[in-house]
Amino acid sequence: MNTILSRVTSFSLSRHGLWVAIAGGVFYALAMPPFNGMLHPAFTLFPLLSFVMCLPLFLVSLTPKTGRAAWRAYCFGLIASGFQFYWIACVVPEGLWHLVLIGVILACLYEGLYFLALGMLFRWTRKKFPVLFPVIFPAFWVLVEYLRSLGEISFPWNFAGYALTPLLPLAQLASVTGVYGLSFVVILGNALAWEFLSTLRRKGSIHRALPVFALALAALSLWGFFRMKASPPPGTAATKIALLQGNIDQNHWGNNSLDTSFVILETLLKEAGLTKPDLVVMPESALLCYLLRRPQLSGRVSGWSRSLGVPIILGALHWDPAPRGGREDYLVYNTAFYLDTAGQKYTPYYKMKLVPFSETLPFTGAFPILSRVNLGQADFKPGSDPVVFPIGNSIKAGPFICYEITYPGFVRDRVKRGANLLVNITNDGWFGKTSGAFQHATMVRMRAIENGVPLARAANTGISMLVDQYGRIVGRTQLYARTFLSGALRVYRVPTLYTRLGDWPVLLSACIVLLAAGLAALRRFSARPAR
Repeated sequence: MNTILSRVTSFSLSRHGLWVAIAGGVFYALAMPPFNGMLHPAFTLFPLLSFVMCLPLFLVSLTPKTGRAAWRAYCFGLIASGFQFYWIACVVPEGLWHLVLIGVILACLYEGLYFLALGMLFRWTRKKFPVLFPVIFPAFWVLVEYLRSLGEISFPWNFAGYALTPLLPLAQLASVTGVYGLSFVVILGNALAWEFLSTLRRKGSIHRALPVFALALAALSLWGFFRMKASPPPGTAATKIALLQGNIDQNHWGNNSLDTSFVILETLLKEAGLTKPDLVVMPESALLCYLLRRPQLSGRVSGWSRSLGVPIILGALHWDPAPRGGREDYLVYNTAFYLDTAGQKYTPYYKMKLVPFSETLPFTGAFPILSRVNLGQADFKPGSDPVVFPIGNSIKAGPFICYEITYPGFVRDRVKRGANLLVNITNDGWFGKTSGAFQHATMVRMRAIENGVPLARAANTGISMLVDQYGRIVGRTQLYARTFLSGALRVYRVPTLYTRLGDWPVLLSACIVLLAAGLAALRRFSARPAR
């Protein structure tokens, strides 16, 4: 075994190491969503690869020449990002396909920088802290992931911790630590696996930390298994929710498409109404029009609610006049509307987290001249009110539009405001038949586990699903099916430490990194010769 490991290491550190970086990037992507049982039962055990998915990155990062090591780490990141995020090409608006290739390349070049940084941080940490690096490096990783969620071009997509989502007993740890805690665990496993294999290669004593880590994972999984067995509070009634999946092609929206969408959704609503739902949810942009500015259309939707006697949450657009003296005449919002059972009152929620370069152009606030640039993006304005829809006497629905649901702290804040049901409306049709839809659905499940609240997700082209407080899928649809899903959820909150404390693993990681940096600086100062 040690001979094989020695040959692999020698090959990786030689001039052929670039191929290890490329193959390692592919391997990393295979360990991450969508490759799990949600995509196909054959991939059920693929999430376990996440505990060794970084080993190729570690190998190439230790290439003797720093410049060559940096280049190989960057190539690893380019390949890993390309295989995970190729679907970005599908998000480019029709008519601008000449920008597709450039957009995907730029996105991967940007994401590759994170892996370059992580590779160099591993190199530095392994050298400075040969004993403590299995704890210090995961802290660096968590901070880098957290940085990806900040700023106007944030992209908190497919963090390492999401690989564990399908392993539900183990994923229950997110109720304590959130997804950042799971990322720490995953990278800790990689670091310990590295140390274990390193001792085998050197014919040294077996590193005991890895078996202890495996036993800890087994214990956590056992705890998670029993956590999922908990019974709902006595007297908690089941709420029947109907999700409409219109499967409307908005890439080829035409003059008659609005009428078509009304007919499709009306038909699905009548079929879903036979199941006697307590709530109906339609996708983002289900009715792609300025609904409240079209009284005839909004009245028609109100009739749906009155005829069924059921509240409806649906996605549409809205505009308001802009303040005088501004650059715009109107403020346009991507909106989720809540319509009560009487069909009289529309309560709006304006999307707060807009997709960079798709729904808004970043940095226009700091550089107003950018508002004149047209890359095909919609010119939406972000909302400012984290609305919670009160439904009946017991349900408080927190609406999230599209990729807003991928921000852990953003969702937690809504739960802190009283939400006991997460409602995600989205139009994943922009992804096409790619892995993007499965990645999005996997991350959505994590929000339910973190906060101990159920989730209803209506997606235009799928995947629509109902998820309980522990991340279990109660029901789901297939991609690109025109259908509805009706199922029952018991709407109540399971108190979680994550909801109480938030992203404390990020703060802990920052403390670990600061201590490591301080210790390294102290060592360097102490090593200086006395004058």
